[in-house]
Amino acid sequence: MRRFVLLLACAAACGLLSASAQAAVKTTRGPCGTGPLSPTCYFWTGKVVFIGDGDTISVVLDGDKSKTHQHVRFAGINATEEYVHTDSVDDRVGECHANDATDELVKLVKASRYRVRLAAQNPNAMSGGNRIRRAVFVLIRGKWRDVGRELMKRGDALFLNGDEHAWNYSYSVLAQRAAAQKVGIWNPNACAPGPPANVKLWVNSDADGADASNPNGEWIRIKNMDPVNPLPLGGWWVRDSGLRRYVFPLGEEVPPNQTVTVFIGRGTNTPPSTFFWGLRSPIFENAGGRSAGTGDGAYLFDPDGDIRAYMQYPCRWHCGDPLKGKVSIDATYKPRNEYVTITNTSNDAVDLEGYRLFTPGHTYAFTPPSTIPPGASMQVFTQGSPSEDSPLVKHWGIGFPVLDNNSDRVLLGTFDYVTVACQAWGTASCTQSP
Repeated sequence: MRRFVLLLACAAACGLLSASAQAAVKTTRGPCGTGPLSPTCYFWTGKVVFIGDGDTISVVLDGDKSKTHQHVRFAGINATEEYVHTDSVDDRVGECHANDATDELVKLVKASRYRVRLAAQNPNAMSGGNRIRRAVFVLIRGKWRDVGRELMKRGDALFLNGDEHAWNYSYSVLAQRAAAQKVGIWNPNACAPGPPANVKLWVNSDADGADASNPNGEWIRIKNMDPVNPLPLGGWWVRDSGLRRYVFPLGEEVPPNQTVTVFIGRGTNTPPSTFFWGLRSPIFENAGGRSAGTGDGAYLFDPDGDIRAYMQYPCRWHCGDPLKGKVSIDATYKPRNEYVTITNTSNDAVDLEGYRLFTPGHTYAFTPPSTIPPGASMQVFTQGSPSEDSPLVKHWGIGFPVLDNNSDRVLLGTFDYVTVACQAWGTASCTQSP
């Protein structure tokens, strides 16, 4: 009872319903979903009185005699932004894809005769300002349908990891499936036929050590895969699933077959290879297991507003990799001579650029040259400098022993958390969550 009173007081202080109005609102509780491990949610019903954009509505809750407009921000998704929020279709102005998401939301709400069901694990979940964060359902042909799922299936929004984690896993799967199908926001030519580009992106989402004290441990790397032509990047931007973005200065480009790295923290740009976003804090959510469904993504947009390259993580849809079964890994964890040996067991050369070595708390990103001939091995030393200068000898640069002799694991994998090869000892396991 005390917790309920505190929630009412906070809601009133946040400019939501008064305590008396809250007491009158009809609230029920039950499983958030249908799975056996589904967490418990609070549920409300009401009527939509305004649709702001593809992920924001205003609702009057059933039982609220004050008719307070509850501004609702959808949990788990992020549609592109409308600049003009209006009920008039002709007057809507927004980023590319924004009107598509809003139009689909309007269609679903109208089919439900403006009736919605709101759900939240935390009844006081907020999304900045005076907006409450909720999953939203519409009643169509006698069945409550999850609006977030409908929008994600169409590719109308990005997956937005959140504390309302009941929907994280399913939404991230739907986002990855929509991306593979190139529908909606994932169509690289939806906004306009963009400039030619053959580009790849990967993101290091988990900085070494404490993320909060190492924002430059997070970075986005973009590679121009064209062996002949430079990739003009001026006016392009990168972002995570939130609204923040880094826009590349005009005139910048990536040389043929080269990379550019955007570090999240502060520093001095050294074009054409290195840029700094200038943020004080890290932005990428760490990946987690199925129960919380945590994850995130990095996205490269061209000036038209089309996504031209991306990486969503952890991979949850068709998660194979061409190097699986072609390499083996062996860790030598002597305190004064730690190194990891990667052996190419296939009949073809393997290139490790875009892959990483990982042991809890530390990541080594392979950069060119990182090609292992058939039958050959590469050694990556965790500490000290290698005694020889060779493409098959790498230096992790940690500077101190990191592998626990009794129990630990080290793996080779992708930055979207697909494991290619792994060694574990003691009680550690290669099947542990990221």
